[in-house]
Amino acid sequence: MRRLPRGAAAAVALGLFAAGCGGTGSGGGSGAGDAVTIAIPGDPGNMNPLTALTSSAVTMNRFTYDSLIKINPDDGRIVSGVAEKWTSDAISATFTIRRDAMCDNGVALTPSDIAAQYAYIADPANKSPLYGLMVPAGVVATADDAAGTLTLKTTEPAPFLVRGSSMLPLVCPTGLRASDTLTHASDGTGPYRLTEVVPGDHFTFTRRPGYTWGPDGADNTRSPERVVFKVIGNESTRANLLLGGQLDIAPIMGADRSRLTAAGVKFQTQRDPLGMFVFNEAANRVTADPQVRMALITALNLKQIGAVATGGKGVAPRRLGVTMGPPCTDDAITGNIPPHDVAKAAETLREAGWKKSGGHWSKDGKQLSLSMAYPGNTYGTQIVAAAELAVKQWTSFGVKVDLRPTTPSTNATILMGGQWEVAWAPLGVTTPDQAIPFFAGPPPPNGLNFGSLDNPEYKRLMALAMAKPDTSGCPEWTAAESELTKRVDVVTFMDSMTPYFTRGYNFQLDGGGPIPTTLRKVGER
Repeated sequence: MRRLPRGAAAAVALGLFAAGCGGTGSGGGSGAGDAVTIAIPGDPGNMNPLTALTSSAVTMNRFTYDSLIKINPDDGRIVSGVAEKWTSDAISATFTIRRDAMCDNGVALTPSDIAAQYAYIADPANKSPLYGLMVPAGVVATADDAAGTLTLKTTEPAPFLVRGSSMLPLVCPTGLRASDTLTHASDGTGPYRLTEVVPGDHFTFTRRPGYTWGPDGADNTRSPERVVFKVIGNESTRANLLLGGQLDIAPIMGADRSRLTAAGVKFQTQRDPLGMFVFNEAANRVTADPQVRMALITALNLKQIGAVATGGKGVAPRRLGVTMGPPCTDDAITGNIPPHDVAKAAETLREAGWKKSGGHWSKDGKQLSLSMAYPGNTYGTQIVAAAELAVKQWTSFGVKVDLRPTTPSTNATILMGGQWEVAWAPLGVTTPDQAIPFFAGPPPPNGLNFGSLDNPEYKRLMALAMAKPDTSGCPEWTAAESELTKRVDVVTFMDSMTPYFTRGYNFQLDGGGPIPTTLRKVGER
């Protein structure tokens, strides 16, 4: 059985994590002297790539940090990043590192530098949340600077060792030695540098000169000179600023998309996990009882809730939290979510010893009560409306519910604190093994299993899948995800087709927002 990772609750913003695919792009952009302004829903509070996992931080950090390889969003191919070639087997991968990938100080990033980062993340003293997520548990990195190679070895099979390396942002040595300085600064080899931070307002990235080692050989010679990420939580405000020419790119899922479309504003669509409930199965929580979980989900009209959350523009999910271009494509979800049936939900609770009186369910003198954490206005007012609809349906069924909104800066504290029964916590990963830290293993503070899930069949199937290289284990990965859904540990019920509206720019999306080297003005190639 694969060793499961430790976690750092203070550093992880679960539920808002969007992994992205480490996508590719063949350069392009607007000419020198220009700037593109992109809206983000919240200030991540921390930009340190060694600890920050919120969607906003991941999106922005791709502009300053490269990875070993990239994934082509169109066809899922592995293409070059900082590594120009690679070989692998079941327990190892060797990467040949480009010699022209330069850090901000003009010094080349070496295989030894990358190996040092892997060692840093694996060191228990650093409590890195990337261990077991972006760096496989038990991996050992060795370097041969003369040959220009980095070798990763594991004691047990790691099926996505090469593919998963697209997730790890590579930090340069000076930043690694003083990692606390990276909270609001950057030290990488990416096409941009973080040059200004105004907390709660904006983050400015400036194009670095001489960048020629981008994904699949991309450069940044025609990229915008500056990229400004503007913190704008309200979607209507984003829409108004787009129409007024004060924003260039903004993700907008709510009702404002209609007026933007009517005004002729173009958009590109990104598929994102959105509707996902994770239950808290700690022994002291009522949701530790599988019959209670089954009744709660059966009592909800998930299609209706998902439609409200996405403005009727969502699609049924096929995988559990895997973003665009998943390596395993078979449907793990359809047919495994209990259908909406209030009468069946009531029958299930009665079988579990609950009684309904005065419109409320109770057992042993205690009313059935829930606290639900959800991402507040982070995804727009539609999520708030959808969460309130879920509360309304549960209340009508006889359950008392307390809503606990989170923000990008409070999400980790609330979810890892465990003082809730159900969390609306969409998780986005690139490969199915990256979900293991969240759905198995130790709970906080020693792990990332924030719902204290313990599904033996999931673990059994996961172990079988881990023993097979890359996509050959997809049947087992699919079955494992299905088991989490069947037992109502995790229920994913709606993906959003998030439109990124833009005025004057073209770009590609890969599940983590715009790919930096693909940003260019309309009409430029």
